[in-house]
Amino acid sequence: MIKIVKNKAPQSLISKGSAKTTSDIKEYNSNKEKYHSGEKTFEASGSIYNSEIVREKLESIQNNKCCYCETKSTRSNIDVEHFRPKAAYSSTFKGERKYPGYFWLAYDWDNLFLSCQVCNQIFKNDFFPIDAEETRAQLNDLSIEKEVPLLVHPTKDEPEKEIEYIESIPVGKTEKGKRTIAYLGFGSVEHGKEFDIDYSKKHIIRIVRLVEEREKFYREKELIYKAIKALESKELIDEDLLNSLKEILNKAQENNSEWSSMIKCALKNEFKFY
Repeated sequence: MIKIVKNKAPQSLISKGSAKTTSDIKEYNSNKEKYHSGEKTFEASGSIYNSEIVREKLESIQNNKCCYCETKSTRSNIDVEHFRPKAAYSSTFKGERKYPGYFWLAYDWDNLFLSCQVCNQIFKNDFFPIDAEETRAQLNDLSIEKEVPLLVHPTKDEPEKEIEYIESIPVGKTEKGKRTIAYLGFGSVEHGKEFDIDYSKKHIIRIVRLVEEREKFYREKELIYKAIKALESKELIDEDLLNSLKEILNKAQENNSEWSSMIKCALKNEFKFY
């Protein structure tokens, strides 16, 4: 994960989203019992949070990368993701859905990101674990102030302080980092065992595929790094070749590159892990 720095929200999201949120909260206050039982639910307006302008702005900010696993996606397989789920929530992985979700944050700019459909739909979905259930906003006048999420927030947290890489494998530096890797499935199957996560066959296929793709990317950059060091040790250096190889590694560290956080860790450690 990398930190996502956002600028001002699109004006249409602010104006239309605020009006819809005000209306939804009024409706909720009139029918709390029915919304908590699930008899009544909120349907967020995709034309507001999933509008073209919102997508385009998020694509530009995130360099069209998934906010969690850092893979690049085309618009056909990337979602506008709600960090705090809008319709319903579950407190355990693959657990029971509870109502209502964080409907009042459906149009909140800090709650919106781009995520690949695998992270969003297969792993995270309505899952939103927090440190203590009694602090859940739905039990505290819709206030999130007391909640301590167990997932790394791409904007409010510092992902590099929570997660690092050992070669191509992400490692949690903190408890939150460890849980984020395991719950969102962008580590290895072993990460899930620490938290007794029962991955489905679909989960495992996705995890293995991502591990293989990331490993290939890592090894390619490792070879380039070693080639640079070999060239620099020679008396006669092909400057053009050396510079072109360095440029490849420089670009791999930029935020618009897949797994840039992994390559930054690798270069910091000179591709040595022992």
